[in-house]
Amino acid sequence: DGDDWVEIKPRVSPPGRHRAGMTYDPVRQQAVLFGGQGSNLQFFSDTWLYAERQWQQWPTRWWTAHPSPRCGHCLTFDESQGVAVLFGGVGRFHQSLGDTWLFDGSRWKQLKGPSPRPRRYASMAYDPDLQGCVLHGGSNDELGKESYGDAWLFRDGEWTCLGAEFKTSPRDDHGFAYHHTAQCLVMLEGVSAPRGILTRGANGWQRVAIRQLHPPHQCSPLVWNESLNGLMLHGGEVRHG
Repeated sequence: DGDDWVEIKPRVSPPGRHRAGMTYDPVRQQAVLFGGQGSNLQFFSDTWLYAERQWQQWPTRWWTAHPSPRCGHCLTFDESQGVAVLFGGVGRFHQSLGDTWLFDGSRWKQLKGPSPRPRRYASMAYDPDLQGCVLHGGSNDELGKESYGDAWLFRDGEWTCLGAEFKTSPRDDHGFAYHHTAQCLVMLEGVSAPRGILTRGANGWQRVAIRQLHPPHQCSPLVWNESLNGLMLHGGEVRHG
């Protein structure tokens, strides 16, 4: 609630998982959770909605379209279109995925056409200045031997590769969020990238000099906190394995 963490115990809740995707839908005032990997390594393809301290599972039938089971995917809310956008991840056969899905609160819809190459552990956030979702980085394999530093913009239902000025050193599992006061995207290093903070300017990414850096984490969620007037980072890993 802005001051303390409070555990809630709803009557129904999703099974335990990690590497799921979750975003907030301000239009319908609910959080959307999809997929992830369970404790016995199974991949989920379920959709859960959270509002008013209650979880509700979106009804999945064999005839309803929805993303395949996966973890390590991107999921963020496209404020211009009013839908959640899902991209990529790790499939049940441990392959990297490159499909794009939209969720409008009632149904999933897959989009076709040019898109980023398949990848896992990329980062994606909505940029109101660009009026679209920016996807950056990710890896084609679990060990990060083939990682990416490219950036793509999803706007008006289409993917566009951003120019060379928006490329960085390869990285995955990096924090990525929009700072509403500074009016720019903020990127952390994640895995295998130089320590530091990058912000998106008109001419691409720029390194920011600050007095005290965050701890060297990866897999750390980074989100805007209105009451704190800044970005909030919590948890993460020091390294894989």
